[in-house]
Amino acid sequence: MNLIRKLLKLSGTGLTRNQYYESMNMALKRMNNGYTMLHYPYYVNDSDSFMKAQANLTDYCISLLDPLENKEVVEIGCGNGVQSIYICQNFKPARITGIDLNEANIKIAESEKERANEEKVRFIVDDAQNLKHIPSESVDVVLNIESAFHYPDKTAFLKEIHRVLKPGGQFLIADLLSTCNERSRITKLWGKSMSQHFWNHDRYHEEFKKTELEITRSEDISAHIRKGWSLYRNWLPKIDRRSFFENIAFRIFYVLNVRFNVYFLKKQQYQVFTGYKHVA
Repeated sequence: MNLIRKLLKLSGTGLTRNQYYESMNMALKRMNNGYTMLHYPYYVNDSDSFMKAQANLTDYCISLLDPLENKEVVEIGCGNGVQSIYICQNFKPARITGIDLNEANIKIAESEKERANEEKVRFIVDDAQNLKHIPSESVDVVLNIESAFHYPDKTAFLKEIHRVLKPGGQFLIADLLSTCNERSRITKLWGKSMSQHFWNHDRYHEEFKKTELEITRSEDISAHIRKGWSLYRNWLPKIDRRSFFENIAFRIFYVLNVRFNVYFLKKQQYQVFTGYKHVA
């Protein structure tokens, strides 16, 4: 019952960004018998599980880049580290460094790293807008999947990508973009509590030019993301009668979260950008 109280408390406070991810980690672990990636699902097949649909998004994003094998990779906004570990195991970089500002996420990431016995991944608490722990021109590939909309100063974030990349190094950003000037009251309240800062497509391209990052691809994958969420009922596990009320509470939280995300996606665009740093 303590889990229910904690979940309800988090859900009723207006949810700061850190509280949201604390509750999501808790709920997803309970619903899937282990921590999962924290980003949206990407539709490929009706039969895909939730974790497979999440992996679909990672796989698709990585497919847009040159092979990661034997490269130095940084994932900015790594969350609980599950995606960084997945990339390390499946795409064989020399090393991947996962960075997140949320200390609770990094704590989970360290435990997941130990559980996976994966030596080529490390996790650091750091700020995407001021990467104090990443030397200049030390990285072959920068990944940022579904995190940049939290950054108040995205221009500084892009400048940091430019700084840490080696000449010719690649980057990938998957972000939620604003598509309309007017936002509903509920969207504004949610955005404020979650520290959401959306750019539109034109603003991104303007800032890429200013920071001398060359864009090679800009793709709207919103349809795949929305269709991915349409499968969520298939992902709900059967209720264990031994902990009936706790499971009901988590199902309610999960379904409400899905419906919130589907609602917000109607007013947003899920865009993937790839590019590189110019060779001097």
